[in-house]
Amino acid sequence: MIAIQQTQAEILTTLLAGIGLFFTGIRFLGDHLRQLADHRMRVLLARATQNDRSAAAMGFLGGSVMQSMNAVVFVLVSLVTARVIDVRRAHPAISFANLGSSVLVILAAFDPKMPVLLLLFGTGLLLHGERDRSPRLRQATRALLGLGLLGLGLVFIKTSGHSLSEVPWMSNLLSASERSLVVAFLVGAVLAFAVQSASSVTLVTMALSGSGIIDFSHSLLVVYGAGIGGGASTWLLGAAMKGLGKQLVLYQFILKAAGVVLLVPLAAVEFVGHVPLLAAAIDSLPASLSLKIALSYLLLQVACDLVMHLAHEPVSRFLEKTAPPTVAEEISEPQFVFNDAQQDPPSAVLLTAKEQERLLNLLPFYLDSVREDLPESPRNRRMLHQGASQVTETCHRFLEALLAVQMSEESLEIAVSLKDRNQLLSGLQETVNDLAAAVERVRQFADPESEPRVLAGNLVETLHLMLETLAEAAGQTDAELVMTLKALTADRSDLLHDIRRRLLAGGSMEPTVRETVFDALSLFERSLWLMRHYAMRLAPRKA
Repeated sequence: MIAIQQTQAEILTTLLAGIGLFFTGIRFLGDHLRQLADHRMRVLLARATQNDRSAAAMGFLGGSVMQSMNAVVFVLVSLVTARVIDVRRAHPAISFANLGSSVLVILAAFDPKMPVLLLLFGTGLLLHGERDRSPRLRQATRALLGLGLLGLGLVFIKTSGHSLSEVPWMSNLLSASERSLVVAFLVGAVLAFAVQSASSVTLVTMALSGSGIIDFSHSLLVVYGAGIGGGASTWLLGAAMKGLGKQLVLYQFILKAAGVVLLVPLAAVEFVGHVPLLAAAIDSLPASLSLKIALSYLLLQVACDLVMHLAHEPVSRFLEKTAPPTVAEEISEPQFVFNDAQQDPPSAVLLTAKEQERLLNLLPFYLDSVREDLPESPRNRRMLHQGASQVTETCHRFLEALLAVQMSEESLEIAVSLKDRNQLLSGLQETVNDLAAAVERVRQFADPESEPRVLAGNLVETLHLMLETLAEAAGQTDAELVMTLKALTADRSDLLHDIRRRLLAGGSMEPTVRETVFDALSLFERSLWLMRHYAMRLAPRKA
């Protein structure tokens, strides 16, 4: 009896170790492949905006590399919200990323033991010999280690599976579960929801089925359940999202649900009504049970894409209506710069200047929420700052690409100046936003007629006027206006020092209020410095 219990414990320990190695390998593989591809990913996905075919190809590559649809979807969310790719171009990328995730599933259907052991041996030699000193080789070596751990986990699962089926209590449990296809479907859904990966659940199912623990029909329902569970996990992780990000997580859920809704009724007709359809066709193939399950996973991805292809327009309209772009996303849409504009440098510098003028015109609105005569701002400052900052980042990438293009000396000089201005503009956005937040805290803690409240109001009105002057000067590039701006933003350190000293002399002010006012004064001083340096880079317009 003791020997049997020890044997059961060893079997379960081997199974758990295999599952642990498998998930560790999945994490290693995905993390290091993403790091290996990060510096190229933005360029590749930006090119995917050209047409749906290239978007699908990039999605397939992303799904094959990352092996996690949640990772793919949230990378696309970041790229869409950053306006690197269009939201509708992300749809085929998501669809084909699901297809790409089946690559590893298909490969795992073949006996991985010998290749896995050789891979671990080779990776160990690389790590021991410190052959991975370059960053790219280091990431590649660790990605290979992840692939080896993943494969070793599958080997452990298969090995323990053969023995586990002989354990009495496990045999009874499996025989009970095999009487219900619904239970198999729910198990797949719950497991995929928990581990946030339908392909991972499919791989474990393949390993167990190869050991005779679960038959093809129940494995098929586990795969279908894993499909809806994986989609639901993406939806849950993106539940707090709004706008374009929410559109993409909803798209992934609807995509997976569409395939499941198509295939589950067909499976019910086959297994309950005994009518041979798709499952029977796959089961009749001269292939191993593991490969049949892998092909079932591939069938689910194809079905998802087929249904969504037919219903793409109504689904897109539903998503746009359900999750319209946020204020920040609307502002973050560049109005002048666009991809490939760098091919004509004279026009490109003009477009960048116009985009920067638009951003400068938005800066005074940062302060509307803290102006005493405007109790309710028509714009949300945080959303405004988020959207405007994204456009500034877009201008930065645009100028980086522009400076790599051959251009005339005049265009090069303007482009370098625009890059300097863009950096100053980014700092000005952050500083004015922080100043508005500091004044909000002053208004929260100080009385309306108190000196801190009056001082904060004066800072806001003064800065608001200067920001309007800066926007006007950038738009007209009039020499006299630029000189006026330089005078307005001259060094005020002595005046601000006197104000700080007077505030320190007054002992009645709360420490929290005094500290917040000091923050506002420092931010105001930095704003003046940034505006002055921006004005110095404004070339007067030639007559």
